[in-house]
Amino acid sequence: MAQRGLSAIAENNRIALVLASVILATGLGLGSCSLANGLVEMKRADREVTVRGVAERDVTANRATWGVSYSESAYGLAEALGQVDGDTRLIQAFLRQQGFTGEAIQPGSANISETNEIIDERPTGRTIYSVSRTISFTTDKVARVEQIEAKKDALAQQGLVVDSTWVSYEYTELETIKPEMIAEATRDARGAAEKFADDSGSSVGGIRSATQGYFSVSSRQEAAGGYDEYGGGSSTASTPDQKVRVVTTIAYYLD
Repeated sequence: MAQRGLSAIAENNRIALVLASVILATGLGLGSCSLANGLVEMKRADREVTVRGVAERDVTANRATWGVSYSESAYGLAEALGQVDGDTRLIQAFLRQQGFTGEAIQPGSANISETNEIIDERPTGRTIYSVSRTISFTTDKVARVEQIEAKKDALAQQGLVVDSTWVSYEYTELETIKPEMIAEATRDARGAAEKFADDSGSSVGGIRSATQGYFSVSSRQEAAGGYDEYGGGSSTASTPDQKVRVVTTIAYYLD
């Protein structure tokens, strides 16, 4: 009877040993599969290419902003104000000739300053009053603003020397062309990745990461001089004939 008990214990130990071996083998097999998959992913992560896709559009500005600053100085405040008022009338008459009237050509508030006159590094005891004003407006009459720029020397011919003038043109319909341009830039990036893959004996896989750059706007003449790597965020340019540009950076896996 004791012999039968010992035999049963031995049999149970043998079964337990077999089960443990099976479990260990299974664990090692699963671990090997996981390790293999991890190595595949690591290898795939090492095989990637980063490319940039570009899309450009020629557009024409549909909004313009124009402005002029002018000032006069005199020993009396009333005299300086009167001179600036005369300048304002000259500028308004010029702008009316170009088709602008009403609120658009009304000047802003006058800025007044006073300084002590100094001649040969000595104060004279007299005060100089300076008065400055600005007229500026934004309009969709782009062609008329171009006429102002072309003819603004007429102000100097009338004896008016202004402090400065400025103009900027804006294309306000970017939202209507953004989706198509992003799609075009993405296609351009994909084409560059496929060319690289062909040259390296690979194929293009999925996208690892993607970054969309700014939509930049510049005059076409400025654009011909080249861009920086990522473009800028400007929405205005110095001429109505403009170029919109966007750069998309995409990293693809290589299979």
